[in-house]
Amino acid sequence: MRMGTAGWVAWLAVAIGLGAPRPAVAANGVVGPGNCNESGFDSVLAAVDGSGGGTITFNCGTVTLPVTHYKQIANAVVIDGGGTVTLDGGNASPLFQVYSSARVTLRRISLQHGINGAAHAIENFGILVLDQARVLDNVSNAPALMNYGTLVVRASTLSGNHNNGGGDGGAIDHQGAFLRIDRATFSGNSAVGNGGAIHASADMTITNSTFSGNTASGGGAIYQAGSGVATIVHVTIAGNSAGYGAGIYRDDNGSGTLTIARSLLAGNSTGNCDGVLTSGGYNLSSDNHCGGAFTAPGDLNGQALAMGALANNGGPTQTLLPQAGNPAINHVPAAACSLPVDQRGGGRPFAAGCDSGAVETGAVLDLIFYDGLE
Repeated sequence: MRMGTAGWVAWLAVAIGLGAPRPAVAANGVVGPGNCNESGFDSVLAAVDGSGGGTITFNCGTVTLPVTHYKQIANAVVIDGGGTVTLDGGNASPLFQVYSSARVTLRRISLQHGINGAAHAIENFGILVLDQARVLDNVSNAPALMNYGTLVVRASTLSGNHNNGGGDGGAIDHQGAFLRIDRATFSGNSAVGNGGAIHASADMTITNSTFSGNTASGGGAIYQAGSGVATIVHVTIAGNSAGYGAGIYRDDNGSGTLTIARSLLAGNSTGNCDGVLTSGGYNLSSDNHCGGAFTAPGDLNGQALAMGALANNGGPTQTLLPQAGNPAINHVPAAACSLPVDQRGGGRPFAAGCDSGAVETGAVLDLIFYDGLE
């Protein structure tokens, strides 16, 4: 739980294959300026993936490219939209399928309106990294992103994704090897089943992230089941809704565990916590539903946790800022501040201690922490 910056760099390097041998033959490709359409993208993707991998960039300006069929990837491919490219399924087509042999990075790109009955907008069997990406408004009878492999979500936004089919996971259903989320925001996602933002039945770690306005039958923000080991550190979970466990629900029928530390849970409709959780300390809850778990040093229940609205407060994603007088501010002793930056890229601690939750109030933002691997 107390892995430092160097540790996360090493972990991410392994996850995205930086330490693995590169293909003997690789090709980079550029979409545009004369082929800024789906057929142009398909042609470049086929060439790069067919060569064993490479990087795809765009010379199209600000553009929305239609997607009418799954883009299937088998090798090590980086697709970098430069912050100006949107891939749009037109509410009629899924977007990407990542094969088990693939290592794919979707960087600085928006992925939206992917749908096809019970199909997922994105289906991952390999290693998939979402880096400064936006997964938006994918409405289907399935989760927007189905993970059967290793998934890394970094400095990204997943918002407005809806699983209307009665299954689990509005934004992500994780059944794979590992899920790693850092400095991401999940807002306005929903599932008819469980896990409005995330449903997980395998190992996952979530740090420096915000969950707001997600809804489900159980676990409005996060629903964990099965034998997975989950770790949640410096996370803000506020304003989510569910029939039970509106913030976090841990299904006790499985053998897994969920440990949460230095996090803030506020105003989740039917209670901030439900099920058996383990506290790593310095958690704050606005109600007493976490009282059975939040008994470690620094845990406080029934607190008045005034929060601002979800907004752009600096950094790559929207966040919720603790307001003046919120006891989360400076709540964690400096010696227990295990993560050196907050969700926005601001340094911890700013004052005598660091804040519980995803945001360090008053911190000076450092662009290096969300513009490349830290």
